[in-house]
Amino acid sequence: MGNLKQRLIKPGRDFNYAEGVKVKAGEAIAENDILMVTSYSGPFCVVSKADASATTTCAGRLLIAKHAIPSGGYGVALPWKLVTGIDTSASSAAGAAVYLSDTAGGYVYSAPGGGVSVVIGHVVVDDTASAALPGAILFCTDMGRS
Repeated sequence: MGNLKQRLIKPGRDFNYAEGVKVKAGEAIAENDILMVTSYSGPFCVVSKADASATTTCAGRLLIAKHAIPSGGYGVALPWKLVTGIDTSASSAAGAAVYLSDTAGGYVYSAPGGGVSVVIGHVVVDDTASAALPGAILFCTDMGRS
């Protein structure tokens, strides 16, 4: 059995970089935008903002932008990320599903009416129920389609 060194174990909230991937942006991307791979350039995947308007705009494994990336620039995309300080008052409660939006790169608290219904995370902290903590969502972009 392998020996896992304690110094290699990082807190799970912010340090999931070992799962991150360096990508090239096919368009300007903001921090926390939901992304899909649309092409490749050399050894890099080219990503664009995903949206639920059609299967072709949310196909395959989705990622979340770790930070803003200019169009044509390089950055890091993650398979999951805990985002804090979000207004979650529109959600039903902690544990509620978060869906990919019809708006490119965005998310909503109820399944969009048209297109594809893709669950991309869940509310961890409902800021209306907890005065002590700001709202938080755990984006886990491989949760699946419903």
